[in-house]
Amino acid sequence: MKKNAFASMGPAAILLAAVLWGTVGLFTRQLYSFGFTPVQASVWRAITAAAVLLPVLFITRRKNMKLKSWKHIGYFLVSGTFGLGMAYITYFMTIEASTLAMAAVMLYSSPIVVTIMAYFLFKEKITARKGMSLVMAFTGCLVMAGVFTGGAGALSLKGLGIGFLSGVTYAMYHLGSKMALKHYEPETVTGYTFLFSLFGMLPFASPLESLPVITAHPSALFAVLGVGVLCTLLPYTIYTLAIRNVEIGKATIISFAEPLTAVVMGVVVFREALTLNAVIAIGLILASVVIVNVNFRELRLPAGIEHRHVFRKPGREAKAA
Repeated sequence: MKKNAFASMGPAAILLAAVLWGTVGLFTRQLYSFGFTPVQASVWRAITAAAVLLPVLFITRRKNMKLKSWKHIGYFLVSGTFGLGMAYITYFMTIEASTLAMAAVMLYSSPIVVTIMAYFLFKEKITARKGMSLVMAFTGCLVMAGVFTGGAGALSLKGLGIGFLSGVTYAMYHLGSKMALKHYEPETVTGYTFLFSLFGMLPFASPLESLPVITAHPSALFAVLGVGVLCTLLPYTIYTLAIRNVEIGKATIISFAEPLTAVVMGVVVFREALTLNAVIAIGLILASVVIVNVNFRELRLPAGIEHRHVFRKPGREAKAA
């Protein structure tokens, strides 16, 4: 496939990745029922994804897996260890310090950080359209969390600090991946990101404690494979491939579809109530995704209608004649 062809599909690919991320609740709820902690579930996400992807890459694309410079380890420390790995850990620490809703809001402050950093690192312009989309999407997350109706709970100073750190570290994943893509193929970046993310998570969890549960219960094994392959390996691979041809700031705005998907899944699968807050949030997030992807000034009129005739005042043609 030509690069230009895939570039036009990039936003749709990122949207697909966000939807797959949003289905993670289907499998994590199953793992929690077996006694997994959220941190253990996250560690098994990375372990499963790395265990499936890395052997395949080293067998089929060994050449691509070779580091071109030892200095490039820094990219994967940023995207994996201090990015994806620490984002999950600080996210769960924020939950302990406040509520699930506020933790989600703090984590999704990352697009703001990404947009600002992308301006300095990749010279991506902060356009009015991008800024409007960012504000709308983040406002949608605030509404969804019940911030404006008092349903989200308060954050302590400690919780605020850790929550902000979760947003920053998740932004580091996006930025580190974008930098690594200048030197490596998308699958290489994805594989090493999973591997290095374990370095950030393992000190906080003991995956071996939950291994007997996985081997003893087929449904637990299915849930681990689901969370590791369908909700982690596949979407992160798609996302990393897509951001090669899409501005990273724009990509992170589109990824706001993840919490939207989680809400829809909760309503459809788990019969959770669809609140007014959720409806407003869905509308804001969907609108933000449309705005950041559609340049309304460039929309063309149907064939045969010329732009210069559209706003012509009545009587001008007769006067000209």
